[in-house]
Amino acid sequence: MTSDSPVCGHCGSRLATLACPTCFKMMFREAKFCPHCGSAAVAWTSSKTRLKCPGCDADLCRGEVGAVVLHQCGKCFGFWVDSGTFERILRDARQQAVLPALAQPMPAPSAKAIPKIRYLRCPECRTLMNRLNFAEYSGIVVDVCRTHGTWFDAHELHHIVQFIREGGLDKARDRKLVELADERRRMESVRKMRAPEPTLLGWDRSTSDLSGFRGVVVAIGRLLTRNS
Repeated sequence: MTSDSPVCGHCGSRLATLACPTCFKMMFREAKFCPHCGSAAVAWTSSKTRLKCPGCDADLCRGEVGAVVLHQCGKCFGFWVDSGTFERILRDARQQAVLPALAQPMPAPSAKAIPKIRYLRCPECRTLMNRLNFAEYSGIVVDVCRTHGTWFDAHELHHIVQFIREGGLDKARDRKLVELADERRRMESVRKMRAPEPTLLGWDRSTSDLSGFRGVVVAIGRLLTRNS
């Protein structure tokens, strides 16, 4: 049994867990420090809300982990985070990111089994949310309502925070710049290939053979007149 298991592996009962206020990993309520990042534990205090879980339609509970307000599903353990709160989480994680010089290069995405795609509804407005690969290269696909917030399946919020703290945003930016430079070179190569060939004595190959022949005759006539 690990300290971040949401349920008992023997009886299936829910363990008394909470999220770490720094890395948002699940841990036992009795723990004084997060076993994953060492941050001091903060009690999760919650109350039921009118919001429904996008995944399993259970009631979401509003809770506070330190200064962060989250909505958690007590059935599937996912998190609903409003847009302002998520921005603050990202900003705090960015401040804890390792120096780019010390960061390891971002590995290429590994081949994984493609899960069944499902589109979830926003707990606030009930419209279908967009599925986005966070930072394009993280491999963490989240469900986003551009107006209200983001839904994270169990452990996804922790994985995103970890991705940022390991310098993932800087690596993603550098990879994007390389791809843009490659695309510019490719477009320049295509442009040069499509450029019209230079004309010879008024004979443009883009015109018909007859008009090209006439152009040659006219050009020769002008040369003879000029030299006479």
